[in-house]
Amino acid sequence: MSEINNSVLLSTFLNGKKKVKIIFHKAVLVWDNEKPPLEQHTVPIENVISVQPNYLKATHPSMQRQIDPNQFTIHYAEKAVEDRWLYKSLSLKHNDSLQVASWVKTLQNHISKFHKRPKHLLLFVNPFGGKQNAMQIYEKYGKDLFAIAGVEVTVNVSQRKDQIRDFLITHNLDTFDSVACVGGDGTVSELFNGLVVRECRANGINPNDIHQVLPKPKIPIGIIPGGSTDTIAYCLHGTTDPTTAVLQIIFGDTLGLDLVSVYDEHNLLRLYASVLSYGYLGDVAYHSDQYRWMGPHRYDYSGFKKLVLNKGYQGEIAIYTDKKETEQEDCKSNCQICDRAKLNHERATCKWETFRGKFFMVSGANISCACSRSPKGIAPYCHLGDGKVNLVLVKHTSVFNNLRLLLRLSSQDASVDDLPFVETFSAREFCFRADNGSPSKWNCDGEVQHQTNIRAKVRCQLLTIFSRGSEKVRDNKGRCCNI
Repeated sequence: MSEINNSVLLSTFLNGKKKVKIIFHKAVLVWDNEKPPLEQHTVPIENVISVQPNYLKATHPSMQRQIDPNQFTIHYAEKAVEDRWLYKSLSLKHNDSLQVASWVKTLQNHISKFHKRPKHLLLFVNPFGGKQNAMQIYEKYGKDLFAIAGVEVTVNVSQRKDQIRDFLITHNLDTFDSVACVGGDGTVSELFNGLVVRECRANGINPNDIHQVLPKPKIPIGIIPGGSTDTIAYCLHGTTDPTTAVLQIIFGDTLGLDLVSVYDEHNLLRLYASVLSYGYLGDVAYHSDQYRWMGPHRYDYSGFKKLVLNKGYQGEIAIYTDKKETEQEDCKSNCQICDRAKLNHERATCKWETFRGKFFMVSGANISCACSRSPKGIAPYCHLGDGKVNLVLVKHTSVFNNLRLLLRLSSQDASVDDLPFVETFSAREFCFRADNGSPSKWNCDGEVQHQTNIRAKVRCQLLTIFSRGSEKVRDNKGRCCNI
């Protein structure tokens, strides 16, 4: 291993008609044009997707492809703006075939040390979510890149709701080292709900018992956005760009994502990764279902109707909290807050606090819930893996205040936590009970949950996700929590 890490290569190749001087040292590739204009490129080996020899052009269709001993191609990824990654390639030619063979073997040996990179991927495609173009997204952005990376992909196209969940619970997955999906937040939810229930059954654990420690699925998952808002993918990768999502899977780097398990009086209803919301967002999710023919615009239409209606809901909410303010730090790559939570998930200092009132909206955010429509999200400083949920309570006031709330949510600069009718708490568990009357519904990762009285519990870093995280840094103004 030390010999590989200390490898040094230095050669001059032809890239088309240009001479390129390239060096490989300390696991980093650096190349530049031998003559002006100089244009230096630096690529760490962990950003190299594959290194492959080129093939000679066949003179007849029936001829078998033959390797060109004098050419090879480096396939790599390069970080662009706004957390986007781009696929690129560099084709090199040399008259000395031994030089080519040495470069190919050395670089391939380095790449082979990335044992966490997937080789056998089970990919679920939901053709009905969002703009109903999930298969086109896979064909355009995923298929060729996975082939270049040497990832064998088995595609499973879902035909009904909960089919992905049911498949993962009942089928043998021994031939796969990873699973992924192309779809929206609802599709992602089916994926991890199926994996967690599967793991519970394999370990003889009753998932309906809130006091049980839910087992962590052993298989990592990838998320390729193909829905309406794609909040989960946006918060993980910092973008909903499909190429970026595919490359995150190929890289094989992972992070831990909290899940929140939601129960009624007797059973586990489901787990969620983004937000569980009652009142306004619950009503929007419930009533927009009848306008599915409108596509993503159904949320705008239903949202406007419910905004003007301005319905409030009486309820009681109990919060299991340690009364500590959530640190006002962004959750990004190599997050120290999430790393500490992984090592020490302390609950001893938590106590229950109870609140009653009339609410326009109650939201338990497991992640910031940022997306293209809401750049900061409803909980800007919520972390991916800190073992806590940010509970946002919006009191029932006026239509004007509701508009203020939505304008804040759609702003890149403002947040909602300093509005006088909004309170934000950090919690490890929470319970909600509706008062008598006409209750709302819960919006759970974009899906409608009809049970009104629930209890929710955070499961610290229960999922292993293919992602290097986001590097976005927000303006740290305002308080994150008022406890």
